[in-house]
Amino acid sequence: MICYNIVIFDGAAAFIIRCAICTGLDESIMLNESKVRMMTKMAIYEKNEGRRELKTARYFKTDYVSLGVLNTIIAATAAYVLIILMIALSNMQWLTNNVNNIDYASVGSRFAAYYIVYLLFFSVVSAFVYARRYDRSRRDIKKFFARLNKLEHFYDKNRKNNTER
Repeated sequence: MICYNIVIFDGAAAFIIRCAICTGLDESIMLNESKVRMMTKMAIYEKNEGRRELKTARYFKTDYVSLGVLNTIIAATAAYVLIILMIALSNMQWLTNNVNNIDYASVGSRFAAYYIVYLLFFSVVSAFVYARRYDRSRRDIKKFFARLNKLEHFYDKNRKNNTER
């Protein structure tokens, strides 16, 4: 007799499923083993990456990518402003000495051009990343629901067998 202990941790509670698998027994025990394995895979998926991916499933792809790009634009803008402030503070001595000699229009247009290029770069990269992330999560969710349907089919089959007996 081969015994397997499968432990699923969910917060502080631990659920121990002990199943004994004996070789040479009928098919129903082997189906129970596959059911336990399937349920374990589903529980691990839901606990780990399933939480994030099930949140992703609430959005259409364009909405998800647009929201990600918007978040990236906000973060990139904040980072750009901080970079400009750090450059200004590090060159404060030169700025105070040349305050009357600086062509503010050309400096402002140069910073604006750099900002547009900076935003375009991060927007394109984030759109690509969020689109791939969405596609991967949809694929994994499809696998999850296929396992769920398989498990439901297994339970329906067992219910029919129990009502016939």
